[in-house]
Amino acid sequence: MNVAPDLKTTAGMNEAAMRALEPRYVSPADWDALAVQFCDVIHEQTECFNALRWQPSQLERIAFFRDDVLVSGAVVLLVHFPFMNTGVAVIKWGPLWRKRGAAVDRSILCETISALKTIYAEERSFFLSFFPRADAEVSEIEEQALREAGFYQGEDLDSPERYFVNVGISLDEIRSSLSQKWRYNLKKAENRGLTARIVEGPAGAREFMSLYQEMMDRKNFHDTSAIYTLGELMVADEAALRPLVVFIDDACGEPVASAVVDVAGERAVYLYGATRDKALPLNAGYMMHWEIVRRLQADPNNRWYDLGGADADSRLHQFKRGFVGKAGVISTTPSYYHFANKTHIRFLGELLYFARRMKGRILRRLHEVMGGKKN
Repeated sequence: MNVAPDLKTTAGMNEAAMRALEPRYVSPADWDALAVQFCDVIHEQTECFNALRWQPSQLERIAFFRDDVLVSGAVVLLVHFPFMNTGVAVIKWGPLWRKRGAAVDRSILCETISALKTIYAEERSFFLSFFPRADAEVSEIEEQALREAGFYQGEDLDSPERYFVNVGISLDEIRSSLSQKWRYNLKKAENRGLTARIVEGPAGAREFMSLYQEMMDRKNFHDTSAIYTLGELMVADEAALRPLVVFIDDACGEPVASAVVDVAGERAVYLYGATRDKALPLNAGYMMHWEIVRRLQADPNNRWYDLGGADADSRLHQFKRGFVGKAGVISTTPSYYHFANKTHIRFLGELLYFARRMKGRILRRLHEVMGGKKN
C-alpha cells in the first residue's frame, strides 16, 4: 500500500534551511531533467509540452537552490502587453516544490511563491498569475500560501469540480470503493471479450490520433485542446514524461476506445479520450479506466488518478462520481490568484483575462450555432 505524505509544515528548521533561495534561470535543454525530480510534476510544467505550444521568447524556466541543492522551480509563461516591457506572467499548475522522497515542507512553497513574486511582480512589474493545481491533498495548502503572500482571488472555472480516484490502496480496496452501478458495468465489460493493450512511442500517438480524428468527425467536436503535442510527447527525452496510451479492443481485435494519461507525477491525469460508437454498448469505457487504474496502482509513485472535470448534471458526472467511489475525492479546482504592484498593471492584466474569457465564450457559441446548422 502506498503511504500518504505528511502534509504538515516541517518543524525546527535549521540555520541552512533558513538561508534565502538562490534563483537560477534554466535552459530549455536542461529543464525537464530537473522537473522529473519532483513528485508534483505535470505536463504544464515541462519543457517538452510547453515548447510545442509557445514561442521560445514566451517561456522562462526558473529553479531555486539552497547550498547548490535543487529545492523548487517553475515554468513561467510570459504574455507581453503591446508596446510595453511587461505583461502577464503565468504559472500554471505550479510551482514544483515537493521533491520525490522528501518530507513535504510547506515553508518551501511559501519561500518559492515569495521569490517568484519578488522577481516577476516587484522587480519586473508583471501581472503575476498562479493557476493552483487541482489536487486532492495540497490545493488548500497552496491557496492559503498564495493568500498569505498577498495574492487576491480571481475568476473561477466554469466547471470547477474535479474527480480523483485513490490508487494508493489495493486493487481490491479500489474495486470495493466503486459505486454498485460502476462495479456492475465493469463486470459486464469484463464478460464481453474486451482486451487491453499499451502502445508506446510514435505508434501509440498515430493509432490514437486515427481513432480521435474519427470521433471528431463523427461528433463535429470543437477541439481547443493541445492534442497536437501528443506525437512529440511520446518521444520526450525524459521517459517519465511520456504519456501512457491505453487501447481497448473488442472480441474481433478492433480498437473501440483509447485514452492518453499523463503519468509524470504522483497525480496521473486523464488528458484525452477517443471512442467508437460501439464502445458504449460494450461498456468499453469502464474497462479502459479500470485498466488505467490497474497500471497506476502497480507503481508506488502514483497516488491519484485525476479524471478531470464534468458538468454537475451530466452523465459524465455520474460516471466519474461512481468511479471515485468511497475512497476517492471530489474536490474543487482553485480559482486563479493574481498579484500586481502597480494599479495600471493590475487593470491591464484583468482586462486581458476578461478578453480571453469573452473570446472563449464567443468561439464556443459560434461552434454551437454552426454545428446546429450543419446537422
